Amino acid sequence: MKRRIRAAILISLFFILLDVTPAMGGEFQGAGFSFTLPEKYEHINPATGDIVMQFAGPHSIVHIYQQELGPRLSTRSYIDYGNKQLYKGKADFKLLKRTGRTEKNYRVEELTYYRPEIKTFDQDFNYYIEQHRIFKDCVVTLWGKTTKDNLAGLKKDLDSVAVTLKKEDSVQKAVTSDNTEPESPHIRYIGNRLTLDIPPHNLLWGRFYPGVPFNSSCYNSMLSNEEKLNHKFEFIMTYSTFPSNTGFPEAAVRKVYQEGRVLMLTLQPFTADLEWIAVLEFIAGEHDDVIREWAEGLKRINEPVFIRPLNEMNGDWDPWCAWFFGKDTDLYIKAWRHIVDIFREVEADNVLFVWNPHDRSYPNFTWNNPHMYYPGDEYVDWIGLTGYNNGTSYPGDVWREFEEIYRPVYEDYLKRYPDKPMMITEFSSNETGGNKAAWIENAMQLLAQDYPNIRIATWFDGRDKKWQYELESSPQSFAAFQKGLLSHYFLTRAVTQTSQDSPPVNSNN
Repeated sequence: MKRRIRAAILISLFFILLDVTPAMGGEFQGAGFSFTLPEKYEHINPATGDIVMQFAGPHSIVHIYQQELGPRLSTRSYIDYGNKQLYKGKADFKLLKRTGRTEKNYRVEELTYYRPEIKTFDQDFNYYIEQHRIFKDCVVTLWGKTTKDNLAGLKKDLDSVAVTLKKEDSVQKAVTSDNTEPESPHIRYIGNRLTLDIPPHNLLWGRFYPGVPFNSSCYNSMLSNEEKLNHKFEFIMTYSTFPSNTGFPEAAVRKVYQEGRVLMLTLQPFTADLEWIAVLEFIAGEHDDVIREWAEGLKRINEPVFIRPLNEMNGDWDPWCAWFFGKDTDLYIKAWRHIVDIFREVEADNVLFVWNPHDRSYPNFTWNNPHMYYPGDEYVDWIGLTGYNNGTSYPGDVWREFEEIYRPVYEDYLKRYPDKPMMITEFSSNETGGNKAAWIENAMQLLAQDYPNIRIATWFDGRDKKWQYELESSPQSFAAFQKGLLSHYFLTRAVTQTSQDSPPVNSNN
């Protein structure tokens, strides 16, 4: 608290001492400060006003946010790590100019950069200015994008904000629901042959099993494991490199449904070297043919199918994180919407879209907050949650209990997206660092009692390097999961044959 008070005093003194007259315009307050913008700007996305203030003008977009500093985050780390991919020229972003100056004993750093124009935009704001106003305990960042011709105008507007910027004690709250938790929705999706039915106050268990459904040997191994567990997983999650030149895997997808299961496909434009930045390619329409092929293929399946494109976008291990393209989360949103729009064009109404950040942002900077990536209610069917107990296999890893991982994100997302059902898209616990069997027992009890809006939970049943996430990492862990499945809260027959009298429909009631 003392550090924040000192930062407030410093910022206020800074703008009093500046010998510049602010531009006349609208006064705004949010995200911890107040300021004035020219009247041509309109406040947009008020639901994230507690994170960042966003404004749209005729020829530019402006974001204003603050980053708290501390023992684990310095000014240099914030600015230089945040722009590491920009300095490398990733996604064809080019740094035009980097300057620093001192204004009345306060440091200001400014970066100007651009990327190639995207021709599918009516007006592409592909020139960027990023101003960092540096104080002892925080950095106030003014980030804007515009056209090449308006670059000087954008700089003038950002400078006008800086002159009037003041730290505030009261922070604008995001537009959220009330404190009443919504009723556990009845999930019912009716396909041609199969119906997925999750009544209120029940949860369906899902599973990722390496190689399933694409490898027959892996599939057989999973079936044997299910016999041992005495439980059939009716919800299967898998990963696919997307787009690719291998074509839509229709036979593998159909096999899942022939066995009375429902599939979630995680679609990732991923290469191990992180050099493929597909977000801008999606927007430019370079992969429309492949997207349409998959949309038409999934439509032919004619059963409820979940797809999870571009997941964990707030993690720097995924090249669809805005860390790779100028911190411009709007580009992620446009890419997501472009994919959904093509599915809608081909009327693949049986496909359900799952938007899924990671529970922790890397880098944990304000501009990388997961809610900055939300495509909008009309483009999202389900909210996905992902968080792992990594244990202590690597330096820096910390053993985390289920409640520590999921309670904060569950409550946050429930307030922001109260009308969307939730699923845990993938999770697990490591063996190293604690008692995995006890962790599983506790997690299953909590899911049965305290998380009514989580309707599906998918166990990641595989080893990831040193992280022992598989169910059979020890006999005790396997037995704990097997015992937990006996709870009446967990469904065993959520997927049934569709009655001939039931028309195909998708609903969350």
